[in-house]
Amino acid sequence: MQDDPFEQLLRSHRRLEERLEDMSRAAADLGTPKQDEALTFLETSMAWMDRAVTRHEQDEETSLFPRLVTHAGLAECLKTLTAEHRRQEELKEQLRRELRQPGRAALLVRELHQAYARHIKEEEDVLFPAARRLLDAAALSALAMEMANRRGR
Repeated sequence: MQDDPFEQLLRSHRRLEERLEDMSRAAADLGTPKQDEALTFLETSMAWMDRAVTRHEQDEETSLFPRLVTHAGLAECLKTLTAEHRRQEELKEQLRRELRQPGRAALLVRELHQAYARHIKEEEDVLFPAARRLLDAAALSALAMEMANRRGR
């Protein structure tokens, strides 16, 4: 039996929130004697985001959103969430370019953290509850299978 796909998505959100908290602490060390350690952590975190967050967004945009797009009440929400994914990617790219500029990097980490916090809240308060109501067992099973396959399980 596959995991509940929403439980997987929620676990991904919790891991992302933890990583963003850690990134915020590391960004505070930029421009200090701990800068090299902070840069290494931030670079490692960006690589983690490239894998984990990208896969999570694929779960949503490739597997979940298409199953909900026909529900008129969610059309605007899905459009907004997709646009936010693009904006978050832009922020990550900016952070990569400006990682060695302590003040700017710290600001971008804060911006990224805030953007994801708003995004996660919208998904958890609006999208996921609606999707749980709208998707039947077969759709949930297919969603879970696609997500597992994306992870090589």
